[in-house]
Amino acid sequence: MITAGIDMGYESVKIVLLKDGAVVGRAKGESGGAGREAAARKAWEEGLRNAGIAEGDVNRVVATGSGKYNVEFADDQITEGLSALKAIRFLCPDATAVIDAGADETLVATVKGERIGEMAVNQKCAAGLGAFLSYMARRLELTLDEMSGLGRPGADSPAVNDGCVVFAELEALSLLNQGASPEEVAAAVTEIAAVRASSVVNDITVPAWNRVALVGGLTKNTAFVNALKVHAGMDFVIPGEAEYAGAVGAALFAAEQRK
Repeated sequence: MITAGIDMGYESVKIVLLKDGAVVGRAKGESGGAGREAAARKAWEEGLRNAGIAEGDVNRVVATGSGKYNVEFADDQITEGLSALKAIRFLCPDATAVIDAGADETLVATVKGERIGEMAVNQKCAAGLGAFLSYMARRLELTLDEMSGLGRPGADSPAVNDGCVVFAELEALSLLNQGASPEEVAAAVTEIAAVRASSVVNDITVPAWNRVALVGGLTKNTAFVNALKVHAGMDFVIPGEAEYAGAVGAALFAAEQRK
């Protein structure tokens, strides 16, 4: 049996194809904004080529993410919380909690067997952290790899507002105009992104932090991950396919539906 999951996010679309419970193909592309359907179709065709699979051989397609209803060729849609749960039970079966940090959403959930125990999403300005860091990288003329390789700011380093990403952006650009280096400003905005993400962790009222899996696009940003460890007060397991976890979860759900 072959199934597919499509994670239609704010910045990117990710495709995963499963054959008999194993990942056999994946693809990633820009989300497309108003052209999300075309972007999903382009990534879909690339994923099929990478897997060496014909579209007609795919038994079921399920979409998730903020743009899940824009994927018109999907057979069904599931919430981001359910796709995160399905993915983490597959990628890290002994995880007691999952943090999904992406471009447009920060989601934290505890795992109770085959169900979610408790879930928190986007507390205050924690939405859009990944998109915010990508935007700041462009404004500071740094690559995402350069952002990822930054160390944490020192006690005397410039700081920006940690209450809202909009104010953080204004303060960051002000620091740049005052002579702070792009690297100093980038370290400061990465730090406040981690602070905002950790606020979602703190919304969980019954913690289950024995083994926490971190997934989502921000797992590729080492500087963010290191700062989040400090502010959340915990270590993380980053499983294989972490960046594609939403699509993995959707593909697994599709397989369950076929059964």
